[in-house]
Amino acid sequence: MNRRERVEAAINHREPDRVPLDVWGSASRLCNSLYFELVRDQGWADFGKFVSASRSGDYVDERVSDLIGSDIRHTNVGKPKYFTPRKTPEGITYNEWGVGFKSVGGDSMIADVPFKEADPAAIDRHAWPNPKDPGRRDGVFDQVKHWHKTTDYFIATTSVVSGLMLDICPYLRGFEDFMMDLYLNKSFAHRLIEKVTDLLIEYYTDYLAEIGPYVGWVEFSSDHGMQDRPLISPKAYREFFKPHYKRLFDAVRQAAPQAKIWLHSCGSVWDIIPDFIDEGVDILNSLQPRAAKMDSLALKKEFGKDIVFHGGLDIQAGGITGSVDMAIEEAKRRLDAFAPGGGYIFAPSNHFMQDVPLQNFYAIYEFARQYKAGC
Repeated sequence: MNRRERVEAAINHREPDRVPLDVWGSASRLCNSLYFELVRDQGWADFGKFVSASRSGDYVDERVSDLIGSDIRHTNVGKPKYFTPRKTPEGITYNEWGVGFKSVGGDSMIADVPFKEADPAAIDRHAWPNPKDPGRRDGVFDQVKHWHKTTDYFIATTSVVSGLMLDICPYLRGFEDFMMDLYLNKSFAHRLIEKVTDLLIEYYTDYLAEIGPYVGWVEFSSDHGMQDRPLISPKAYREFFKPHYKRLFDAVRQAAPQAKIWLHSCGSVWDIIPDFIDEGVDILNSLQPRAAKMDSLALKKEFGKDIVFHGGLDIQAGGITGSVDMAIEEAKRRLDAFAPGGGYIFAPSNHFMQDVPLQNFYAIYEFARQYKAGC
């Protein structure tokens, strides 16, 4: 099998010649310090493309993809051409959504929100971002066309917007206030979620307008789980979010009819995986194994016929952050759980951070390239 055939087999629940490998996706980047260490170790004279796609890592380097045998290439959304962040003398920087961030102890923290009151009329008055800013897709079509015509890589997007309604709405309103709105100000919460969904549909459909026919899956990132349970109750999720997630995913399917829907969520999400499936999610990441009810074997048994699994490598404690032998054992554990019968892509449960030893990073991908689960 070539690389594209291998991934297509896996995401259609057929067992490929080996498990497909992924890196540089929405939840499989290398943090800067680990990436710099790898560049030094390989003796490379320069860095890869600076994309600043997440707070975990700023670079994408396809040499790393080739080094570990990745089967996938990911697009990365560009920066808006017609928006410049506004900075105040107090050190607050406002993004295109109108949310103000400030650096505190080296971390970016929310310092100001546009919706200080639960006023539905304020939603219509707000200066919303322009989802069709051409800077977001600048050069993407040429890149995708090149990959499609000259390589056998499977082509996927990364997330066009960082987060979905369950992330963006708390940014706009304030986390605690928005969570209370779900119970105390329901009309405002419904209207805000609806408006953000409308914008996300525009973001994604505009980004996919040219590349849609070539993309094999489209990525969405939103954290729905905590360590011990979903972030909000399944009842609240179904009332406020589920219809809009389905609306968003349906719109993306129209823009890219052959593409699968890929969703990242950290934490314990077992209780809402059936809802993800109903909404049209085809591929689920991160499969955080130390979160409650997220046992890999149980996930495969319960949902393996209905959804493809992506990731799952333990990065919380031990696992791939321990010794090389521990890292290989962790890789074997996830491969044995998820890979039999197809429906699995090998990747971490989230970005490779600075506590992952470089030798472990090399070792787990080398092992996955050679290992045949169940043999």
